[in-house]
Amino acid sequence: MDTIDRAAKQQSKQTAFRRAEKTYSPRGIGKSDLTGVIDPLAPDGSSGTNGDTVRRIQLTHDLETPTRLAFQAFRQKRPPAYVLVSHPDLIVIPDALTDEAQRWLARKCLCDCTRPPNRTNLDPFFDLPAEALFSVSARQERQQQHNHRDSDSVQSVDSLETVQCRVQLKSVDSSVTTPKDKFYLQPATASDLLERLRWCTLGMQYNWTTKEYDLGASAFDVEIDSIMRSIAIATTRPENGGCSSKGWPCANNYDGSSYESQAGIINYYEERSTMAAHVDKTEDNMDAPLVSLSVGLSCVYLIGGSTRDVEPTALLLRSGDILAMCGESRLAFHGVPRIIAGSSPEYLTDSLAGSSDVVAAVYPEWHHFARYLTAHRINCNARKCS
Repeated sequence: MDTIDRAAKQQSKQTAFRRAEKTYSPRGIGKSDLTGVIDPLAPDGSSGTNGDTVRRIQLTHDLETPTRLAFQAFRQKRPPAYVLVSHPDLIVIPDALTDEAQRWLARKCLCDCTRPPNRTNLDPFFDLPAEALFSVSARQERQQQHNHRDSDSVQSVDSLETVQCRVQLKSVDSSVTTPKDKFYLQPATASDLLERLRWCTLGMQYNWTTKEYDLGASAFDVEIDSIMRSIAIATTRPENGGCSSKGWPCANNYDGSSYESQAGIINYYEERSTMAAHVDKTEDNMDAPLVSLSVGLSCVYLIGGSTRDVEPTALLLRSGDILAMCGESRLAFHGVPRIIAGSSPEYLTDSLAGSSDVVAAVYPEWHHFARYLTAHRINCNARKCS
């Protein structure tokens, strides 16, 4: 009885957001149980545990494929879009990116954006090569396969070129706390480092210690910016298509034609990864939307209120979904308590799926990406800071 009382008392001290995080964690619910998670694509309009639901809105501007891209980026020019009743300024456009656009984005996020001068969570601890870890890992795998076929040359995993550890090089910045995990205290192969890749920053470089953009800036990827700008324009002042309430507010009053991606973060999730509740409020410009793109595994996304005491709504986000945080939703606590294993679509996990894509020849063979996306989720987001 005392144990039950202590557990109840401990739970009562937790915030509503923390209770939701524990509910939707892999240990909190069954593997296939997504009860209370709102699915915008559900024909019956599913509802959350807090009674929240989605409402259909209508875009008043087309989702235009940027002229600099040589493939179709969006499935429809005026796709179905939704907002939450609790957050009428949080816009969700399900399954918006084409199959090829999702494969293109995965290639960009894994090969182009992780290279210097962009920073990753691994930079403070390893002397990373100029070449992307993903490309190095793919090249080393090809080399191993070639050597295994050659009876005169056999290369073991131990003989693979490793990335030097900054602790051993004595080049760790004094402001960085040395981790206790032994992994960060010794050299590692590119493939092992790839499994530890959690984020990289784009454009204005975010400092996770000071919570400011005070680490200089790199050029924001122009192709990703063009996609983000198209979305910002398309989500400008949508109409309340299916809403009968006269007082229903506009989802986004920001003029997307003035949007520019100045900073961004790419998050890399493996099946056990989570993202704790937080608010993105470092930017001076909080009127422009924060635009987010998902590729790979699906996830449960939580969005609450201005404090962690507000019960959040759980939303299902799949590969190809667009999320635009506009208006007051920019100041809402949000997070990812769960990645859903085995949920990547076949057009990403098929080893031959991307072989005929326009950009295929520029990157490693698709089967390397297919294996990664079978077990990972990539989220690419951008914001205008000034």
